[in-house]
Amino acid sequence: MNITLIQMNSNGTRKENEEKAFKFLNQAVKQNTDIICLSEKFPYWGKNRDEGKVKIEDIQIYKNFAKDNNVNLILGSIDLISEDSEKTTNTCFVIDRQGNIVGRYDKKYMYVVDKPDLKIDERERTISGNKLGIVELDNVKIGIGICFDLRFPEYFRELTKNGAKIIFLPSHFRESTGSIAWDILTKARAIENQVYFCACNQTGQDLCGNSKVISFDGTIIDLLDKDEGILKVELDLKQQEKCRKEFPVLEQM
Repeated sequence: MNITLIQMNSNGTRKENEEKAFKFLNQAVKQNTDIICLSEKFPYWGKNRDEGKVKIEDIQIYKNFAKDNNVNLILGSIDLISEDSEKTTNTCFVIDRQGNIVGRYDKKYMYVVDKPDLKIDERERTISGNKLGIVELDNVKIGIGICFDLRFPEYFRELTKNGAKIIFLPSHFRESTGSIAWDILTKARAIENQVYFCACNQTGQDLCGNSKVISFDGTIIDLLDKDEGILKVELDLKQQEKCRKEFPVLEQM
């Protein structure tokens, strides 16, 4: 199975960001990929929060793209408008080759920082999810997490218990924490669950970039540094199954 991660800087206008996303999407499909993943809140990440709010009908263009190009999309995440609240959800939609939404994951764990010089509480504006991000694409179970979820190993263990062989993590990881946590925890989640871990980050000012695909044994297969771009990797699911049989740690969960 071939997967592609798109690392981009979404600090432009929403129109500029989405045009950039489609530029990279078009590049990716030319490389004969099966699944493309975008980063967290790829349509917009700026000061005007209202500009980034997305309606469910706004993703039709991505559904059309998936169908027209016979490709599966992990649609990063979007700031999705809620019908019954002023808050939004941080939502990842999964779209199959036929252009159908086959999965939805609302970010479960909220980013909270309470320092003298930095106070952030994602709960003030975002409704947290309460379901696992698990879906099947091309007969393979796929797990989904979003950014801060990375710090909660029990969530990824549940994805594995539910059959996930590949896990995608669309993110907007800061450089200050990413220099340590991003590298260590992405590798840990791959090793402890014997999964392919596909960490798709934003890049730009104060962000760590460093999108990567990590093998089930903790090997970094390939990665990007700080530049915008696409990362294509071929995953060997037979080799993963062989490793799980030869080193059956998951049987003892």
